[in-house]
Amino acid sequence: MATKAASLARELQSIKSDLLFMQERCNLLEEENRRLRDGIAKGLRPEEDDLVRLQLEALLAEKSRLANENANLTRENQCLHQLVEYHQLTMQDLSASPDQTIVEGVRLDFSSLPEAEEEEGPPRTPRADNIGFLYCDGPRE
Repeated sequence: MATKAASLARELQSIKSDLLFMQERCNLLEEENRRLRDGIAKGLRPEEDDLVRLQLEALLAEKSRLANENANLTRENQCLHQLVEYHQLTMQDLSASPDQTIVEGVRLDFSSLPEAEEEEGPPRTPRADNIGFLYCDGPRE
């Protein structure tokens, strides 16, 4: 019997707290209702509320558009950063081995070329053969 009384007392306390909460909420709603009525009496029209609602909707749509644009620009920025990083890495690779250069997927090996010697005599004129490769006229003496 004592446990049942204790249980009922706890339930009564819970109901009393719910009642207090509902009374406070009711008071707040009554105050808000009073302010709205006073606003209409002072000349605020319901059309103005509609105007404010439309402005808020427009602002929300603009915010959404800007968020999407920002996401797109962020992705583009990340891609550009990756491109710059790739370019920097390839330039490091190219500068690490000056004897080898990669041009449009073709590796050119300049390690077997003789060192430039002091030129004596008239310079040779480069000419193109019928395929388009350059060569120099005449042998050097």
